[in-house]
Amino acid sequence: MMKKVLLAVVILFSFISKIHADGHVIKADKSMLYFAGLYPSYLLYLQGNIPEGTKDNWVDKDYWAVLEIDKSSKKHGGEAVIFKLKKTSKASPQPEWCVTQGGGKFDGKGPACLNTDKPKSMNQLRFKVKVQYKDTKENLPKEYQSLNFVQYEVGYDDNGVSLSQLPGRLPPPNHIFGPVKLTIFK
Repeated sequence: MMKKVLLAVVILFSFISKIHADGHVIKADKSMLYFAGLYPSYLLYLQGNIPEGTKDNWVDKDYWAVLEIDKSSKKHGGEAVIFKLKKTSKASPQPEWCVTQGGGKFDGKGPACLNTDKPKSMNQLRFKVKVQYKDTKENLPKEYQSLNFVQYEVGYDDNGVSLSQLPGRLPPPNHIFGPVKLTIFK
């Protein structure tokens, strides 16, 4: 009898853990997406109204994630991007509470996290991500597969404008968008 109770508790615990692990959500007022040198590497910044208790330095594998831009955003409203999160290394915790140049203005004068004793002072999290093409949506839970995904495109139109539809492709200050919701699938 005790074995059955223990087994039931283990099954219930694993079921509850699975429910909570499948949709880790971080919401923010604003976001920026910086190209990090070589496609598909980007830096994703989330800022504003992020609970201070949000854990950092936990990404232990390349989790799938979706960034949804709220329809109320003046830029990229209603769009979504598929990512794979880069995992934490000794030199680069993922995610990382981050203070960048420009401080509270969130003006994107530089993507580097500055060495400070108050890393949460900007209420900004940085993730290193790999942008995915929209045809990878089959790897996401079904309820996310019908979102309006945008992706990186190679080339320029006849006016010299990039064909890429990714948020963040516009020059400052037009590269800031939000509010956003980042859902991470564990």
